[in-house]
Amino acid sequence: MLARPIALLTLLLAAPLAATPRPTPAEFEEAFLQSLATSTRPAVCFAPGTSSDYIEHLTRLYGSGSDPLFQTGDGGHSKFRFANRWSATATDGGGLLQGDPTTLTWSYIPDGTAIPGQIGEPSSASSLFAWLNGIYGNQNAWHQVFVQVFTRWSQLTGIRYVYQPTDDGAAMFSSPGVLGVRGDVRIGAHFIDGNSNVLAYNFFPNGGDMVLDANDSFFSNTGTSSLRLRNVAAHEHGHGLGFNHVCPVNATKLMEPFVTLTFDGPQHDDILAGQRGYGDTLDFDLNDTAGSATVLGDPTVGSITVNDVSIDDNADVDYYRFTVTGATSVSATVTPIGFTYLEGPQNNDGSCTAGTNFNSLVLNDLGVSLVDTNGTTVLTTANVNPAGTAETATFALPGAGNYYVRVFGGSSDNVQLYRLDLAASNFIFGDGFETGNTGAWGLVFP
Repeated sequence: MLARPIALLTLLLAAPLAATPRPTPAEFEEAFLQSLATSTRPAVCFAPGTSSDYIEHLTRLYGSGSDPLFQTGDGGHSKFRFANRWSATATDGGGLLQGDPTTLTWSYIPDGTAIPGQIGEPSSASSLFAWLNGIYGNQNAWHQVFVQVFTRWSQLTGIRYVYQPTDDGAAMFSSPGVLGVRGDVRIGAHFIDGNSNVLAYNFFPNGGDMVLDANDSFFSNTGTSSLRLRNVAAHEHGHGLGFNHVCPVNATKLMEPFVTLTFDGPQHDDILAGQRGYGDTLDFDLNDTAGSATVLGDPTVGSITVNDVSIDDNADVDYYRFTVTGATSVSATVTPIGFTYLEGPQNNDGSCTAGTNFNSLVLNDLGVSLVDTNGTTVLTTANVNPAGTAETATFALPGAGNYYVRVFGGSSDNVQLYRLDLAASNFIFGDGFETGNTGAWGLVFP
């Protein structure tokens, strides 16, 4: 199995290089030629200070035609830079498609496992354990950083992560995940280019192997709960999920080419890409039928809100089940989430575009229905407002039971983030008297 292209994350601010010499342009060029010979195509992000002549030289050699150095997304269909997703994993087998929930296993390669140089750095053994133990003191401390990274991606997408505590040390970049043997996603570290410049690189699905620069002092600063390592790992795994770099560089998106410490983890644009590719976290339970609906509880006890969810295409539907104990008026409101921001691709020469205005509020026109206790009879539907505006479905439920909310999209084959609010009030008869209010009757019949 040949590995997919790599993507690199570089540090925005220059810093002194480590004692080990950085690969020369000729050495980088030789590495690219070797990559071409093995059908491994790198997607490259250059460090600040790299000469424009050198970047143009590599672009002329390797960046033309249908296989550029810098991929720019899924043909412009979705402005967030989602390129491709996992189609097969050790747990799920094959046949995975856009929007399908997915299970990924992950592991650390043993120290001493060979890491072939991918961007001009020399091939050398992984030193992940020795390196991070030297910074954190023990494996559990830095292991928790990676757990946090994968936990956050799981909270925001339809991906479940399973840690594989052993790894057989099979060849990097060409060994697929095997249950009980090695992860789908494998993590190692060796010398890349020393301080600053390239911090890490990562392969795209159906590979997801990550290599960190074990000679970069950037990671020695563990402040803010290891935000540096956490954001770099989260960014690199974004490539491992199929996401390309996003421009401009304005510290608003995790998948920008340069690391930022102004926020923690995936942001709005990154979440769009994740949920377009893998659905939201509730999709892992396949809540696209009444029989597998997400259970919300009783709205008469208190209003219920669901956040960080989406309709990921024009065929996706989400079902929610709620319970009432008597005649109740219920309102379900679906509110699209989004805003207008600058978004664009990374150029083939490694520079960032200025981006264009992209409105994530109107990607799909959402509607909402209230469904009877049988899970099929639609009681009422709200779907009259234009994309980007909320819809509210209200119905007077006649009695106790388990009812359903159904959220659906329009004709646009795109993702739309939304918030669902469910509220209830006492049922009101046509004569104005509230159910069970015997005191009100006393005012009429003393």
